[in-house]
Amino acid sequence: MWEIINQRVQVEVLFGLNQAQPQRFTWQGREITIKKINLIYSSFVGRAKVYYFAVSDDTNYFKLQLETDKLAWTLVEVYSD
Repeated sequence: MWEIINQRVQVEVLFGLNQAQPQRFTWQGREITIKKINLIYSSFVGRAKVYYFAVSDDTNYFKLQLETDKLAWTLVEVYSD
């Protein structure tokens, strides 16, 4: 089932040279550990650069958004069986 969520979430991120790798995030009181980063892409919303991370745990797929001007994370979508 695919759902649009659009809720702010807290994300634990590992920063390296020119990259950000989300490790886990908290949503609805649950801590979700990211097992795989499937895709990273970016776009501009006005002047602000926004990064999107398509990630998955063992059974679900998530789309996270990082707004660089606000340093805010949003859980955009969830897909689960």
